[in-house]
Amino acid sequence: MTLFILAAVLLSLLATAFVALPLLRPMPALARAPGVALLSALALGAAGALFYLALGDRGWNSRAVLAQSDARISILARSLERDPQDLNGWLALGQAYSDIGRYSMAQRSFERANRLAPGGNAEALAGIAETMLLGGDRAQMAQAPEFLERALQLDPHSPKALFYSAISAYQQGRLDVARARFATMLALGPPENVRAALQRQVDDIDQQLSHPQPPTVAPTVAPAGAPAGTTVAAAAAAGKGDAATAIHLHVTIAPALAAKVPADASLFLFVRSPDGGAPLAVKRSALRFPQDVELSAADAMVAGHAVQPGQSVAVIARISASGNPLPQSGDLYGEISTVAGQSGSRALQIDRLNP
Repeated sequence: MTLFILAAVLLSLLATAFVALPLLRPMPALARAPGVALLSALALGAAGALFYLALGDRGWNSRAVLAQSDARISILARSLERDPQDLNGWLALGQAYSDIGRYSMAQRSFERANRLAPGGNAEALAGIAETMLLGGDRAQMAQAPEFLERALQLDPHSPKALFYSAISAYQQGRLDVARARFATMLALGPPENVRAALQRQVDDIDQQLSHPQPPTVAPTVAPAGAPAGTTVAAAAAAGKGDAATAIHLHVTIAPALAAKVPADASLFLFVRSPDGGAPLAVKRSALRFPQDVELSAADAMVAGHAVQPGQSVAVIARISASGNPLPQSGDLYGEISTVAGQSGSRALQIDRLNP
């Protein structure tokens, strides 16, 4: 049972690596090794994919998985209505919400568990930090490291706290701290495919520590056209093959929903792989209809995780009243399937309401 719990936690944190990496604000030290940063993202992404294949069967857009998750959430919520002091129940509810990307609800659940602890449960603290990093609020992202350190003080072997704090330390240039925490994860005995990825990460840091590179002047802002939050390394990688990966869209809204568009709402467009994982491309656009939009590898969020020429993908257009790119109840959205690099414009109509 212990190994199963460890595997489940590692699966969750490694599957979210693609999202966590761009959200953790890089420090200037990262500019010294953009190539290493790219390899890091690729290694962690590969680890997540392998772990997924080994232990899971969950797709980002799988309706069956979403239905199963909703059922699990309903059961947990009913149980907590009967026993609101159930610490483990709130932890499980937080993880269930996090699994389907409902980070605001996940954070509330973990915070409730943290109050019940109070402040003495590493899982609750690490869960709060994770939702802060993935929720998209910059102010909360800045607070996340504090919760991670508190979690590690309570449980030095918390896989989730070790992982996110290691990534944070790596991007801040604190390579010795990052190495120590990746090494601790190795000592927890993960499956062999994950162990190999973690070992490559440790070896990579060892190489950097033994052969430090002289500081170089590098731009701290991504090139024009890159989405907000894109790192220099990600932007450089994403800039390759834009024409071959371009997806041309003609975005409209169904007449029946036009009156439901909230004031000051935001329009987000996402490109996703049918195999799941973090978005391959993201763009925020002005809220006007109709409009023509182009997405390509230049709109990638994470280095090494961009649209590929000829790749079959799903494209989602979502109107967010909150300004949060994550799905929220009441959002209007539309979705189509297409092929990257295909000539001509595809019609994408926003014609559905998120319950």
